[in-house]
Amino acid sequence: MAKVQEAPSPEGDAEERRLIDRSATGDQEAFRQLVLRYHRLVINVAYRALGELALAEDVAQDVFIKVYKALPGYRHDKPFKHWLHRVAANAVTDALRRRRPIVSLDGMEQPIASSEGDPQDISARHDLQRAVRDAIASLPSHYRDTIALQAFGELSYDEIAKTLDIPLGTVMSRLNGAKKLLRERLGTIAHPEEEANTA
Repeated sequence: MAKVQEAPSPEGDAEERRLIDRSATGDQEAFRQLVLRYHRLVINVAYRALGELALAEDVAQDVFIKVYKALPGYRHDKPFKHWLHRVAANAVTDALRRRRPIVSLDGMEQPIASSEGDPQDISARHDLQRAVRDAIASLPSHYRDTIALQAFGELSYDEIAKTLDIPLGTVMSRLNGAKKLLRERLGTIAHPEEEANTA
């Protein structure tokens, strides 16, 4: 089901533009207002990609530092939200590439029993999610950026096209290519029953 996007009000656009312009000149209060507006969006994008709130918060901090430094060069010809999504998607990709397996004492805790399934199923689901995130991070950048915006940013095809400044047909082609590579790379990880049938 497609998400219904509300059209931004002209007053909201004008206020956002003022905040961006003031932030670009070093106004920290204006930048703080921008961060407050978009912090949740950036955290959501990062959390969906990384699966850990602490990492998502680190990525969000990196995103806003990059945004602050790049704001003087920001052009208003594209929506700020699309530009921010792109910065966030790139930061997530960088975080996935840098990520090394870390053994944490918190991670050694026993999972809380739930009615959703046994701990082995939950663990397998987490392993699959991590494998998918790692596979996305290993894609060529043109595929990775496109599928990250769809999967983690939850953008529509049109929004991805605007964010990446590419035609809609290119978005569809890149998503198709990315999904094909992911199927090849993930193989039987995503469908273990296929491996059992061939054994």
